[in-house]
Amino acid sequence: MLEHLDIALRCLIGVVFLAATYGKVHSRVSWREFVASLAAMRVVPARLVPAVAGVVGLAEAAVPVLLLVPPTRRLGHVLAALLLVAFSSGIIITLSRRQRVACRCFGATGAPLGRRHLLRNGLLIAAAAVGVAAAGATGEVAPAGVAVAAVAGAVSGLLFVWFDDITDLFVTQPARPDGDRGRAGGPVTPR
Repeated sequence: MLEHLDIALRCLIGVVFLAATYGKVHSRVSWREFVASLAAMRVVPARLVPAVAGVVGLAEAAVPVLLLVPPTRRLGHVLAALLLVAFSSGIIITLSRRQRVACRCFGATGAPLGRRHLLRNGLLIAAAAVGVAAAGATGEVAPAGVAVAAVAGAVSGLLFVWFDDITDLFVTQPARPDGDRGRAGGPVTPR
């Protein structure tokens, strides 16, 4: 059973960090938007923002790779948890300053950073922590069990990636920093 959990959590965390990496690096515009959002948070001195953005991008890309290789599974979960704690700290600082900064966690969604991002990160930190414990599982898993666990983990990861879109279905959000209320709401117009 622990082996199934290990597979599912590696897929969940792997999908989340693959999507985060892709969202930032798939185009020059997406990378510039990520760097600009990091600068807007003002949690890193301005001169260090490009270097920190590069380190974040590389670290996020490393997580799925580490999760693939049995000897580095735990390290992958630990790195994921550390990144998520750092991201959450930055969000807390940003929110405490009452700044409206676009979330570029997965690229161009642009939803303003908020408590829901802390909730999402908290759940992912918990998943990574459980993943550290489950990473030592060495029992045999039938191919069907591998498939079910992998699909369940990957789908769960996608739900985290689409967290903003899913919560938008149930919660009315204020206008984004770019003046957009989201795909469904359209641009904000003055009244």
